[in-house]
Amino acid sequence: MLSIAEIQSAAEALLKSRFTDTQTVYRDLAPKGFARPSFLVECGPVKMEDAGCGMLDITATVTVTSFLPVDDYHNTQITALQTRMMSVQELFAVGYLEVGGRALHVTGNTGDYGFDFASVTLTLSYADDRPGEEAPDAAMGEVRTTIKIQEV
Repeated sequence: MLSIAEIQSAAEALLKSRFTDTQTVYRDLAPKGFARPSFLVECGPVKMEDAGCGMLDITATVTVTSFLPVDDYHNTQITALQTRMMSVQELFAVGYLEVGGRALHVTGNTGDYGFDFASVTLTLSYADDRPGEEAPDAAMGEVRTTIKIQEV
């Protein structure tokens, strides 16, 4: 089963590959006096629903917050925030986030901004094995048969 940390790592790697000028990415909390420009990757609610024998449908929420340099009044230019917000949305608009060799479907991509930050909330949907379920028996590897032809 995929972990929240794996999803955050995949989002962080994607951000660093696209935004080479912003290599600082925080997880879950930004410390006091954090660097700007930077990103914050947080995971929100995770919903698990039954998907049948041994499977779960999982919906996870990830929020990417972008912090840009501020002026003396602790504000960032709105156009810069809008541009960064749209750039992050476009990054995830391909429709999936690759995590550990799997493609998690991006079913929601919502952007917003305030006076000194821009955020994009992503909804990821995927199916995974139910925890605690035994792996299915291995497929039959060999079959031996004997055929006797009887003349009539």
